[in-house]
Amino acid sequence: MPEVTANPSHYVYLYSDLQGHPKYVGYGERPSRATVHLTQSHNPGLAKFLASSKFTIRVSGPFPTESIGKLVESALISALGPEFNVAPGLTAARFRPLGVPIAYAERSTSASLTRADFLAVQGTAPLPVLFVSVGSEDFDDGRVGYDLANPPSDAQVRERTDRWWQLHKFLPHWILNPAESPGLLVGIYGTPGAQLIIASLLIDRSAWANAEKYLGGGGKVSVPLHRQDDLDAFGLRGRSIDKGAGIAFEGVAAGFFAVLRPDGELIGGRRKRRAGV
Repeated sequence: MPEVTANPSHYVYLYSDLQGHPKYVGYGERPSRATVHLTQSHNPGLAKFLASSKFTIRVSGPFPTESIGKLVESALISALGPEFNVAPGLTAARFRPLGVPIAYAERSTSASLTRADFLAVQGTAPLPVLFVSVGSEDFDDGRVGYDLANPPSDAQVRERTDRWWQLHKFLPHWILNPAESPGLLVGIYGTPGAQLIIASLLIDRSAWANAEKYLGGGGKVSVPLHRQDDLDAFGLRGRSIDKGAGIAFEGVAAGFFAVLRPDGELIGGRRKRRAGV
């Protein structure tokens, strides 16, 4: 825990143009630090902008410590995207997409997926879809919960998505009739109306007989995958699900998953408020 100075003297300043557009964010131990750029600046773009004399300077603070001041500076750089800042600032203070890796950030603005969309994205011969509910709890076997602010690694997300599910009653039929078994595994975080797809993986439908069994029993198995490193089958990762899709789960093992058939019927899951794990 950093110590608070007796006379706090840590400030963050913001240069904007006359229309209020942010141009540069900086940090200094005194307000006068903001004016140094007016006479000497190692930032060519900023120097040219200031030479026009068409700008405003605003200051925030004082903050009790240097570390807090620099965190505020970094957060503002991240949020405002000022034109002349080169360094992005401290990683921990930068804004990042909620719930998904940055590569999928733009998908949060796409239309929420309906039940029919999960079939349509697959083309003319859609496969059944196995939806599983992933929660925020950590488990003793090493599987970690999903954290919207700091999503786990791809490997951790995959391990939480492909295991362990109480599918034992379906296995005999799927082993004998692999063409009727799910071909797409979709990991979902959140409750209806606020559901996010954290993983979308292709299932190896020929490998149900070799599905790994949970040592703790309960009829739970892992889902055999075609590839363990591709969590974005059909470009679904990071997409939200429309509440009207009716994909909901119950807080018991048998209700932690649901299967969408190619005819649009949803089997399993429950229309309960509490999400499964």
